[in-house]
Amino acid sequence: MAGVTLLTISGIFAATRGNASASAANCDVRGVWRRQLIVVNGKSDSTGGEEIKLMTKRHFMWVSQEARRDTLPLKTYRDSVRARTNGGGYGTYTVDGSNLTEHIELFPDPTYAGKDWPATCRIVRGRWIHSFITPAYKDSTGVSRRDTVSEYYRREE
Repeated sequence: MAGVTLLTISGIFAATRGNASASAANCDVRGVWRRQLIVVNGKSDSTGGEEIKLMTKRHFMWVSQEARRDTLPLKTYRDSVRARTNGGGYGTYTVDGSNLTEHIELFPDPTYAGKDWPATCRIVRGRWIHSFITPAYKDSTGVSRRDTVSEYYRREE
């Protein structure tokens, strides 16, 4: 049965009418995308920085940098690193319905190279919602954890 879903997150509004198979059929991510919002474990992450993601027919590439780098105080070494560091990654991807799997070739953490990164994919009114659960990692306190992440992108072209 068809339903209506309304998504409202930090000023991003989208409405869909239909079922999951209609949504899955519309997961064409080819193009240039700008990340507008990142939500980690249900909370908006203001430290997410700026990111552009390029998706060809089979390959992806992303580049990122700290948001508002020109306003950082540069009082500490960490400030300087944040202001002058860019991130990025590259690989291939496949889409099967609403499942998008990225195969990592280059990544800031080299232990991810050669691994698959499974995610879900939804395109809603020109917005791409890319959701995934991170692989297990140790946080700054040494505790092993996994995060639930949703990235919201706007199509640039």
